[in-house]
Amino acid sequence: MQYGDLIQFEPIESVIQLLDANRPDEAKKLVATYVISDDMADRIAGQMIPQLSFDESVDHKGVLIVGNYGTGKSHLMSVLSLVAEDDAYVPMLHHPKVRDAAGAIAGKFKVHRIEISSQMSLRDIITQELEAFLENHGISYSFPPADKVVNNKAAFEEMMAAFHDAHPNQGVLLVVDEFLEFLRSRKDHDLVLDLSFLREIGEVTKHLRFRFVAGVQEAIFDSSRFQHVADSLRRVNERFTQLLLARQDVSFVVAERLLKKTADQQHKIRGYLTPFAKFYSNMNERMDEYVRLFPVHPDYIGTFERLVFTEKRGALVTLRDQIQAILESPVPEDRPGLIGFDQFWKTITDNSVLRSDPNIGPVLKVAEVLGERVQKAFTRPAYKAMAIRAINGLSVHRLTTGGDIYVPVGPTAEELRDTLCLYQPGIEDLGGEPSDDLLTAVQTTLREIVKTVNGQFISKAPDTEQYYLDLKKDVDYDAQIEKRAEALSDDALDRAYYSALMQLMECTDDHAYVTGYKIWQHQVEWQDRRVERNGYLFLGAPNDRPTAQPERDFYVYFIQPFEPPRFRDEAKADEVFFRLKDPDADMRRYLSFYAAAQELASTASGAAKSVYLDKTKDALRDMSKWLQDKQMSAFEVTYQGKAKRLQDWAKGVSMRDKLRLGPDERANFRDIVNVTSGLALGTHFADLAPEYPTFSVLVTESNRKQLINNTLKTLAGGTRTKDAVAILDALEMLDGDRIEPTRSKYAQEVLARLQAKGHGQVLNRSELISGASEVEYFAPVRFRLEPDLLAAVLGGLVYSGDIVLAVTGDKIDSGKISLLVERGMDDLTHFKHVEAPKEINVAVLRSLFELLGLQPGLAQMATQGKEEPVKNLLDAVAQQVQRVLTIGTDLQNRLSLWGQPLLREEELSDRRSRLEALKGFLESLSPYNTVGKLKNLRITQADIDTQKKNFDVLASVEKLRDLVAELGSTATYLSQAEMVLAPDHPWVQQTQTARKEILSKLIQDHGAQHAAEYRQRLAALKKDYIHAYVADHSKARLGVAEDKTKTALRKDPRMATLRALAGISLLHPSQLTTFDDKLDKLKSCAALVESELNTNPVCPHCGFRPANEQSDWIPATNVLKALDDELDQLLDSWQQALLDSLEDPIIQANFELLKDKQRTLVESFLKAKSLPDPVTPEFIAAIQEALSGLEKVVITAEDVKTALVSGGSPAKPDDLRKRFENLINERCKGKDASKLRFVVE
Repeated sequence: MQYGDLIQFEPIESVIQLLDANRPDEAKKLVATYVISDDMADRIAGQMIPQLSFDESVDHKGVLIVGNYGTGKSHLMSVLSLVAEDDAYVPMLHHPKVRDAAGAIAGKFKVHRIEISSQMSLRDIITQELEAFLENHGISYSFPPADKVVNNKAAFEEMMAAFHDAHPNQGVLLVVDEFLEFLRSRKDHDLVLDLSFLREIGEVTKHLRFRFVAGVQEAIFDSSRFQHVADSLRRVNERFTQLLLARQDVSFVVAERLLKKTADQQHKIRGYLTPFAKFYSNMNERMDEYVRLFPVHPDYIGTFERLVFTEKRGALVTLRDQIQAILESPVPEDRPGLIGFDQFWKTITDNSVLRSDPNIGPVLKVAEVLGERVQKAFTRPAYKAMAIRAINGLSVHRLTTGGDIYVPVGPTAEELRDTLCLYQPGIEDLGGEPSDDLLTAVQTTLREIVKTVNGQFISKAPDTEQYYLDLKKDVDYDAQIEKRAEALSDDALDRAYYSALMQLMECTDDHAYVTGYKIWQHQVEWQDRRVERNGYLFLGAPNDRPTAQPERDFYVYFIQPFEPPRFRDEAKADEVFFRLKDPDADMRRYLSFYAAAQELASTASGAAKSVYLDKTKDALRDMSKWLQDKQMSAFEVTYQGKAKRLQDWAKGVSMRDKLRLGPDERANFRDIVNVTSGLALGTHFADLAPEYPTFSVLVTESNRKQLINNTLKTLAGGTRTKDAVAILDALEMLDGDRIEPTRSKYAQEVLARLQAKGHGQVLNRSELISGASEVEYFAPVRFRLEPDLLAAVLGGLVYSGDIVLAVTGDKIDSGKISLLVERGMDDLTHFKHVEAPKEINVAVLRSLFELLGLQPGLAQMATQGKEEPVKNLLDAVAQQVQRVLTIGTDLQNRLSLWGQPLLREEELSDRRSRLEALKGFLESLSPYNTVGKLKNLRITQADIDTQKKNFDVLASVEKLRDLVAELGSTATYLSQAEMVLAPDHPWVQQTQTARKEILSKLIQDHGAQHAAEYRQRLAALKKDYIHAYVADHSKARLGVAEDKTKTALRKDPRMATLRALAGISLLHPSQLTTFDDKLDKLKSCAALVESELNTNPVCPHCGFRPANEQSDWIPATNVLKALDDELDQLLDSWQQALLDSLEDPIIQANFELLKDKQRTLVESFLKAKSLPDPVTPEFIAAIQEALSGLEKVVITAEDVKTALVSGGSPAKPDDLRKRFENLINERCKGKDASKLRFVVE
């Protein structure tokens, strides 16, 4: 789909002149091509035409049409003057409202059109033109000289009198264009005279058929240009009306002339733009405007109108050319194909004349620099097209600020997005809020523009987030840096190289090991043992290095590449040298740029300093990338006199594996240096510490303290973490899953030294650790173990009970092992001495084993170093702790029976405290998990005696709990059973008495000595209940035989007869309903078995609950017999009621009206005095027909009661009789009493 398929393009003329209307061929074209919006139609029909008409009710004034160049001012004046001159043009007007209003002026004027560009006074121009106009129409009239008249009104009256003699029904319309330019050219005094004459013209239009219309580029009465003649302007303003041509009028012309569309085209455009609407804040709300102006952005013309150097017709002409150029181009599918005001920038740049304009040239210059930098150095290529559009848009906007191109205002990122319809293909796939995603892309683009030009030429107001071209920020920082870089020495490049290395190696002067030297403490991984070793990193040669104390495991040197010093390489095992070999031109440029920017930053301030510092970061990033890409080939590494490129050191080695990098991670410069140094120094490290531990996790300076602390927490009884396991395993203190410190060679060395001291002697810290204050080791020749790792070994021996560790103010043994965590690493590494633990207290240990139910002889086995007693002890402790925890849960419910707590609050509190004490005692035994720890057992015989009492409490509570559990189910059953039987049932009373007695005894003695009695009594109550329930159930429910009788009664022929008779209105059907209810209430249940009541006190088949049903049950057989008799009585009463009614003479008088068959049925019934068998529908119909003259009246018992007490009670017999008669009379009122039959319900 091409743009030409979506619009009906009609080119417009670039300039329309008022005088073109004087040529007939142009005149028709002018009228036919003039488009009028609804708003313009309102102003023409409601404001301008009434002023031109001859309507005397209008206060006629002169008319000024105000509109900038290109708004259609001359076109409008041409069209209206042509219509006023000839009514044949009226049908050619496009807007119906203007066509209808034009009748007031059509063909009623002789029109004279003029354009003013003269030095003459306004009066001379106007009078001279009018005289010529009159002469062309055969009228001879001359205005008197200006110095001969008092005012000009009389001269105009005389002129119009002469005109009316020749054209009696016509008026004169004078149309003037280019009027503002004329007024601007006038000097002050001349301008006052011209304005005075203009005022008189406005005044004469009030009473004469003379009309004056002038076109001006701005509202002269509000213009600052004429403030010096404000008084004269005010008087002119009173006699003139202004018609303003607004921006919407220009937009309408564009839409209706350049971009006219059919309904189908508008539909297609709407469908094209709608998917993009969600990316912009107001496109959806303004969709009609977008469609009408497509492919021009609606904000194009508004922005164009704010340009101070161009005419509005320039917008129309520019749009005409831009649209003409894309008519055959396809409409893009991946972005909104709208023409934004940024595209006008090309028109400006192509106009060489504008470069000399002081308000335009600087903007052109800055925009060119911005565009060039973005084209060459933009860091986000994917956003480059958006960046160019943003720059062009900002450039155009810079020219819309009223002539002040330095004012710090501009559009925000959001405004740029919306007013230019900026778009980035692919933004729709991000998944966030579409408008926010696109705004983020625009903001990113703007930031990258600022970054690309180092903050030059473009600024953002921090308070308003507005971006604008900043024409004062025009320093070319790159040129300054390049100029400084040309004069740099090799020494300066070396310094720059070292500065870059410091950042790449993450070193700062503040952390230098020796002040004034580029030397830092450094760590390199000993890869075979997965641990970092400490050494030094030095930027320089060995002969420049200060004497760093204390000595550590290695030195890594970076030698100056551009001015290398002379020194002797002694091929030491602890020295590694890195040299940058043959840096290429790119690296030299990056270094020189970095050094130059650093030097300039050191002398600059403010914004310039920030720019230079940013440049150093850019250069550092470039160097980092270069080193990242070429490090392996650019650096030579020398170790013990052998020099190889980095890539050769890495042969056969996976750097990624060594660095433990993920698939998406990259090795940085520092990592490569450290890995290579570790590869070179690996043998040296092994020579230094041949029996150093091998770790399963990497131990670094940053994590080793945490790793060892986690290990000590595990030894102190905490969670066994992976970190702790890794350290314990490396120190050989694990035997499978068990912690067994004595198998560790490091622990064995400690114990060997302790045993060598002799019985009762201590092993001092200085006898275990040696070295300088900062670099100390345990067994430096063999193990070279650091103090913190030794602390972990000593903690393990404390755990196993093999030693006691003395620290400041305390001694840590297996009984106080929590101090390993509480005292902190510093206290542990600076311990005082190590000593052997005490011997085992056999007597106390024997009593402890007896307390826990173990064999006392195990105590003697423990003194022999056997582990079996320890295992049995720990198992017993775990079992007893579980007993206490279980009973503690039961105590939370206070051991209730029948919902009644068996322990009072004070008793409950006492037992809880005793059990808590027992639990604490048992848990205190858990740490004694080795024979060695038993030597530090801190309990006495008194402690054991106290806990014996607590064990007794535990046993008593458990017995009470078991009894409650045993009795509880039956007690619950009985509680439910109480709710089933009636409250006054003897069994209920018996059960309540038993409950009170049992609860009283249990609360009193808390013992189980009467348990058998309680069980027997509750079982007897349950058995009695079942018997009582079954007895009631048998009474209240029908058995198998009775149920058959009930079924037979329901199917009895008498029931069928009664149901058939119930349809006769004279009878009482509620009696039958009552009978049915009685029969339904007789429930059947023959399935209950006594055993079913053992678990549930209610019949599972019928849910019988005596408490909810009537208790005085009649045996089922008697009930059924009574119902059988009642059925006979009911049938007899209904039969007699029918006979009585049919024997009534009034009713018998109706027999003659019955059909023969019906009459026969009724008479047969009367003769037989009994109902036919069966009662047929024909019989029922005959009876109803015979009784149809009777009316049934229902009176309820409540009606009778209300009537009898209505006059008060007690009452005399006569009063009651009278009240009853009143009730009957009331019900008979208005009816034939002889045909009424009362039925009492």
